[in-house]
Amino acid sequence: MRFACVNAIAPGDSFSQQCAAIAAIAQTGCVGVEAIVFPNTDLAAWQQEVRTACANTGLTLVSVVLGGLALHQPGQRVYVQRAMIAIRELGAAVLFTPEYASQNPLPLSPPFPQPSPDEQRCVDAQMRDMSELARQLNVRMFIEPITQFESRCCRDVATAVAMCEGLNNPLVQVALDTHNMNITEADIAASIRHAGAHIGHVHLSDSNRRMPGLGHLNFVEVLAALHQVSYAGWLSFECAATDAFGPCVRKTIQRLRELNQEIQR
Repeated sequence: MRFACVNAIAPGDSFSQQCAAIAAIAQTGCVGVEAIVFPNTDLAAWQQEVRTACANTGLTLVSVVLGGLALHQPGQRVYVQRAMIAIRELGAAVLFTPEYASQNPLPLSPPFPQPSPDEQRCVDAQMRDMSELARQLNVRMFIEPITQFESRCCRDVATAVAMCEGLNNPLVQVALDTHNMNITEADIAASIRHAGAHIGHVHLSDSNRRMPGLGHLNFVEVLAALHQVSYAGWLSFECAATDAFGPCVRKTIQRLRELNQEIQR
């Protein structure tokens, strides 16, 4: 099992300090880090910071989230292209959801609002462009479904899988997030099995966006389903460490390894 952390959950005022905190628990198998960029990110300066931090700590930059993305808006193309090139130069994967924005008004019950036909056409066209750029750059691209409170475009695993199948690009896969799945999926394990070979990345978080084991999600079922589909990629923490970061992550990884061993017996 290979573990990573989204840099923002680690203590520190800079990416370098956060990487140092993650590297302090590398002996547990937590040897990866995820980062995020935004349209206003100075990509050259950011690349240098990431290269230095990863070189100093030995961490692998696993993936980079394209923050502030709204593919239904036509002005995103330049940002996406520049960011994808910069991420590829660092050897990481690109992780995104087609639209990320707090929904107003918040959708309380189905049926949830959908993009307009024009917006959906724009999303589809920009995703085809991103897929083609991923081919040209030979960079992996992960589509993450999020909740109805944050998006209209990709709100469940089945939709993300359909997007991957429609793009027909082996470099394009699904990123699962167990916290989001707790909200969007009727059966988390069944959704994992449905995604199957399309799964390229997994974010671990309990139902309350805390470390696995601190909410009500059944991680035996989660790990068993991932085992059934032969997922062997990164397991990345995108959740809050409620106690001291190092001991909290160590305890969580130890418990996940114990659960995984029980599953494989």
